Amino acid sequence: MTDILDVISLDSYVMTSVVLSLSALSYARHNEKQLRLLETLNTIDPLTGALNRRALTSDMEAALSNSERNGTEQLLAILDMDHFKVVNDKYGHAAGDKVLQEFVAIIRANIRKYDRLYRYGGEEFVLLIPKVNHQQQRILIENLRSSIKDKLKAPGGEEVTVSFGVAPWLPGSTVDAWLNRADEALYLAKANGRDRVVFSND
Repeated sequence: MTDILDVISLDSYVMTSVVLSLSALSYARHNEKQLRLLETLNTIDPLTGALNRRALTSDMEAALSNSERNGTEQLLAILDMDHFKVVNDKYGHAAGDKVLQEFVAIIRANIRKYDRLYRYGGEEFVLLIPKVNHQQQRILIENLRSSIKDKLKAPGGEEVTVSFGVAPWLPGSTVDAWLNRADEALYLAKANGRDRVVFSND
């Protein structure tokens, strides 16, 4: 230190140290932002802005853990757009993509801020709905189905409907078992005429 101060002034030394420290801090913050951005990109569907399957798995595990610990009532719903292939075939995939984006916008406008929407694949989506008691569950889902039917249109003005398979949380559930129950309920909704809600415990 004595040798350094013989060559440069104390002011210069302090200023250089401050600048280097600030540069290192700025670089660290930039790296942190880049890491957060990368994590976000890895969990967001680029077309619709909904969360993706990677996020769904980890969120379901956390939801199950929370319910087992606290007994919190939760719903898992699989939503599948009815006859969506007809929209793509008739109007093209660009128009179909726009319908998917509008579909997500309608759902987001009709759910709570802590409900989470995931794109599961193609025109199939998953809703994870925490903290919803037994009395509210059917009303919430039916209102959502009705809102989609009223507002979602194909480019030619035809209504686009959605079928719901819904599975309330059960103690001892695993991620796969919970998804399978919702998927089986969705199959029944499709088989019974579409544009309807079926609960796995019906």
